[in-house]
Amino acid sequence: MIEDSFIETHVTRNGGKKVAARMFSIVALCTVIVAINIFGVAMFGTYALYITLMLSVTLAFGFVFFFKRSYTEYEMEISNDNVNVAKILGQSSRVDLMDFSIKDCIYIGPVTDDRYKEDAGNTDIKLVITEKKDYPIEEDIWYMIYKEENYQCMLIFDFKPEMYKVFRRFNPRNVAFYKAPVKTEKPEESENNEEA
Repeated sequence: MIEDSFIETHVTRNGGKKVAARMFSIVALCTVIVAINIFGVAMFGTYALYITLMLSVTLAFGFVFFFKRSYTEYEMEISNDNVNVAKILGQSSRVDLMDFSIKDCIYIGPVTDDRYKEDAGNTDIKLVITEKKDYPIEEDIWYMIYKEENYQCMLIFDFKPEMYKVFRRFNPRNVAFYKAPVKTEKPEESENNEEA
């Protein structure tokens, strides 16, 4: 009996520009809140303090709402031959982006493969769910191509070695060869083992 397979990955998009933009936004919000309160009190006296404080709280809640919505996380689930990709916004709402079968894939392989550039050029829909939007061309970044209706779709993701067995099981002809890294013992450890 063939056992079921389930692999789940979560990717949070890293971005130095986003961190700097968020810090600038926080400083700008604090400046606006202080300015509103000072201006209100200077123009209308302490009677306006209630209105300016309410306006400040509203601005702060609005900022927190948009700040949470800008936090992006991707989730990829491989359940047997089914691949489901979703985008999680603000750690609360989930939007399904792709749902397809490994059996329907035209090709699965690393972005370092010779055919990657041609495949990327012929793709209508491209979804990148790596830590960086501008992903490096390395062996541990893989892509999958499949057709949905008249569109050719490409999914680029962070590869985990346990995925390879699932890919080969459900689509052996269209999966690139993967040479698993060999773990070698350090010379000191092997010498200690011989002495024992």
